[in-house]
Amino acid sequence: MNARIRIASAAVVSSTLLALVAGELWDAADRTWWNRHSFTGDVVSSLLIVGVTALLFDELVARRQRKDRSVSVAVQVLIVYGQARRVYNAVVASADENDRTSAGEDLRSLANMLLTAGPGFFDDRQARQFLEQVERLAGSIYRAFTATAPVLSAQTFGNDSRPR
Repeated sequence: MNARIRIASAAVVSSTLLALVAGELWDAADRTWWNRHSFTGDVVSSLLIVGVTALLFDELVARRQRKDRSVSVAVQVLIVYGQARRVYNAVVASADENDRTSAGEDLRSLANMLLTAGPGFFDDRQARQFLEQVERLAGSIYRAFTATAPVLSAQTFGNDSRPR
């Protein structure tokens, strides 16, 4: 369940429960009405108990899911970060054609990794911000990589349009 829906549901159930308890304590006419309508009182109290139980269970499940997901997201972030560092170091250190080909392959691997890991980062705000930063970094590295040797980078990325 969405966090906003969970909070709104908890507020509605809590305020209803507080209103019923306050009415029971302060208003004698209200107390006699509930005594005369015991079945209605039982139904209302049962529904409130079910609502509170469902909200507690939903919150417990959501916390466990966030905890489990945080570990897998952290591992994915470390892998993507390692690949981004490897690409940066390869592009900076590329001097000859073989180094540039290797850097291009590393850059392609980073792009594939971002596409693969991206959906797992959407639910976590910090992971999504990290993904945006790495995408900007990858774009900057690609621009720097293609600016120094556009023909070689076109061959490396498979879109060579030179006549043969």
